[in-house]
Amino acid sequence: MLAPYMEIPAYERIAAQARSSFGYRLFTAMRYRPATDEVERVYTSDPRSYPLGGRKLKRDTAWSRQVLGAGEPYFANEEDGIRTAFDDADKILALGLGAVINVPVRHGGRVVGTLNFLREAGGYSLADVPKALALAPLAAAALAS
Repeated sequence: MLAPYMEIPAYERIAAQARSSFGYRLFTAMRYRPATDEVERVYTSDPRSYPLGGRKLKRDTAWSRQVLGAGEPYFANEEDGIRTAFDDADKILALGLGAVINVPVRHGGRVVGTLNFLREAGGYSLADVPKALALAPLAAAALAS
């Protein structure tokens, strides 16, 4: 069962760069499974709240069309943006997380997953989005496997 999580060093490198560049309180990497319209957690900075292997159905939502379909990032810096995009918004907000940057990761011309950075409401600015996007290539091979 270890095989899907073999690329931990790549995610640790992303975590370190994100921490120093724009910060986060929760960082997860999700592999996209288009056959089932799910994303599966392959890395987490908080295994108690968001354990490895957790899956979320992302069938035809505005978020999935934007991030997984169009390959565009999702940015929200307040509670409404969290509630609009996530079925588990209450859990996210209860952890004191109110800002998110979701980064689509491409490999071979298709979206293979996402990098997800969350912190307190108001914790990100639009200037942080390009910094987060720059980390996507570091995860491409790991999420494509």
